[in-house]
Amino acid sequence: MKRWTTIVLFMLLLFVPLRVSGAGSSALTEAVNKQFKDTLTYYKNGSVQILDSMTTSTEVTENDTKTTKTVQVVLAQGSEIRDSLFVFHAKQIFYYDADSQKLLDSASLSKNEDIKQFEKKHKGELGKKLSPLSFTVLLVALLLTITFPPLVAIWFYGDASISHRYTSKAASMKA
Repeated sequence: MKRWTTIVLFMLLLFVPLRVSGAGSSALTEAVNKQFKDTLTYYKNGSVQILDSMTTSTEVTENDTKTTKTVQVVLAQGSEIRDSLFVFHAKQIFYYDADSQKLLDSASLSKNEDIKQFEKKHKGELGKKLSPLSFTVLLVALLLTITFPPLVAIWFYGDASISHRYTSKAASMKA
């Protein structure tokens, strides 16, 4: 009985998707969701995941005035679904003003050492990438497109060449 319990728990841990949430702020998630909705054409609404975050104080320039604010820097991922089959994951770094609860433009803040380290840490992850399952579906579709017609031709016509079939028909007509 103990063995079955261990197997069931292992299967649950294996198949239950885990989300790493660096920020528990729903206002932050909503702001990032809105930004993804505005910038990604085929965005799946509500697919935002906060993958990593850090909080720091830095100078923010608004209306020609510099003020020191608490800024939350987050790495977020959103999904695009094209043709109900191909899923793309877009990762982007956002800057969130925790005081006024809005996203900041990266040009409006002076990046301190912590922000530079965060950006350097996640530089290779940014951008839009095709999900592994969608990539597999694409490769299988291409493989079938290339290999299926010759396989059908071999199956229906066997290994006989076209010239052999015509000569054998002509020989059988003469006889």
